[in-house]
Amino acid sequence: MELEDEQEDEPSYDDPGQQVATAGQSFVLALADVLTHLSSLRPPPTGQRVTKFHSIRPPQLPIRDYLFRIAKYFQCSRECFVLCLVYIDRIVKLHPDFTICSLNIHRLLVTSVMLAVKFFDDVYYSNAYYAKVGGVRTREVNALESHFLQLIEWKLHVTPEEFDQYRSHVCTVGAAQPVPRLTADESLG
Repeated sequence: MELEDEQEDEPSYDDPGQQVATAGQSFVLALADVLTHLSSLRPPPTGQRVTKFHSIRPPQLPIRDYLFRIAKYFQCSRECFVLCLVYIDRIVKLHPDFTICSLNIHRLLVTSVMLAVKFFDDVYYSNAYYAKVGGVRTREVNALESHFLQLIEWKLHVTPEEFDQYRSHVCTVGAAQPVPRLTADESLG
């Protein structure tokens, strides 16, 4: 009985981080594999709609290396990588003509992770810093952030159920693939 009284006195917070499993270090690697596969399904657009996220040619840095770079220098929680996937998927669901390909995935990633950090984490950096890490100009990352928010209709909140669904899906898909060994330079820690 005393235990029940103590629990009732505890303030209840609607914190998805407390209600779902966390995204471990291997999540970024699994996410990189999923996004690499996803972006390879569609060839770069020829007659397809080009967006602000499209580059002229595919960046030379593979998605895996780009995500590792973001993970290292953004110094954000791993949960932000789950949120970034939710946000990118929201764009695709809200705008069926929006396709993910090798020309837009890098800019989508830097923008979506940046927004996730600002929304979810307690500490974040300036857009100039995120632009430098992502290899784009500050003015461009500002425009991408604004456009991204419009595309997802400013809906940044992710329910615990939605978070867990995306995290579990990536972990399941990632576990099904052989995990390459990380070198010391690729360490996510």
